[in-house]
Amino acid sequence: MAAETQNTENLGFTLSFNEIRSLVESEFIIEETRMEFGVITFFVRFTDTPKKSFENLVKKMKPYNLTPMLRERDKDKIALYVVPKPKIKVGRIRTNLILLIVTTITIFLSGYFNSIAWVKTFGGNTFTHAAYFTIALLAIVGLHEIGHKIVCWLKGTEASLPYFIPGPPFPIGFGTFGAVIMQKEPPVNRDELFDLGFSGPVVSFVVSLVVAAISINLMQPVPPELLKETTIMTIPVNLAWALLTHFIRPASEEQLMLMPPIGWAAWLGFVITFLNLLPIWQLDGGHIASALFGVRGRQIASFIGLLVTFATGFWFFGLLIMLLSFHARSVEPLDNVSSVSFGRKVLGVLAYVMLVFSAVVLWS
Repeated sequence: MAAETQNTENLGFTLSFNEIRSLVESEFIIEETRMEFGVITFFVRFTDTPKKSFENLVKKMKPYNLTPMLRERDKDKIALYVVPKPKIKVGRIRTNLILLIVTTITIFLSGYFNSIAWVKTFGGNTFTHAAYFTIALLAIVGLHEIGHKIVCWLKGTEASLPYFIPGPPFPIGFGTFGAVIMQKEPPVNRDELFDLGFSGPVVSFVVSLVVAAISINLMQPVPPELLKETTIMTIPVNLAWALLTHFIRPASEEQLMLMPPIGWAAWLGFVITFLNLLPIWQLDGGHIASALFGVRGRQIASFIGLLVTFATGFWFFGLLIMLLSFHARSVEPLDNVSSVSFGRKVLGVLAYVMLVFSAVVLWS
């Protein structure tokens, strides 16, 4: 016992080998034990459903800073690995706050410059329209990440607050490149991986629908004299926008409608949702695909997703994701043996429905 305790302590474990074995035996039947490159490996059989047993084991090991992983190995063998949990760095809220302030300023500037033409034509206050645009876009981007954060909180998974990413204002950009949260622990199983991927896009999709409905109500017919004075820029709309327009404010084919500044926030919200739902590696859609189809299925889905970025005109985004994929590891659940629940498979269909309704094609 003393030798085993010393050996595990040297490897960074807080419990002795026998104590770790007892924890595993409380949930699984151990058939074989090995020590492989500093990792304790148990070949196990299940006493209950593997998903429930593994969830219980994760909870039991968490107070001791131990992380179990469940993997299929050698065909019919199930391996349970136990490793010390790495130390988690505590982030500084000040960084999140600074980025939020800077992003708010760049978004406001974008809304201000984008509102000048509207105010000149239809009246109103430029600062007011810029504020509406800022609130709408921050809500879409921020609540997307808050959706992820809430799931992490409910699952007991440590994650950072949102990091907002400022960008160039209009007409070069729209003031932001989105936001991210840093998940500091891997998801427990495929159910949790799916929840993490699904929670952000479903929130941004719903908020984008609300903002789009507001902007459609505020649209104005383009005055004939404006057509003579300036060039009107048209943007490609998606299926969700087209259906909302049909039911909220149908217009004749001859009538050209001008979108208010806040409409850009809704349009960007759909673009953000569309790109995030593409089933590519580290994107939210990649997490959903990995949960639904496994590692091999995700690889195929990622290739299809990249083709979609080029087919829809978002080729620069596709190239960027390809570049990042060489330097970023895909998120894998601790339990990669258990399948995703039936209810989440149904929600997976909803995710791809949102993908289709949010899709924007830039090629004209």
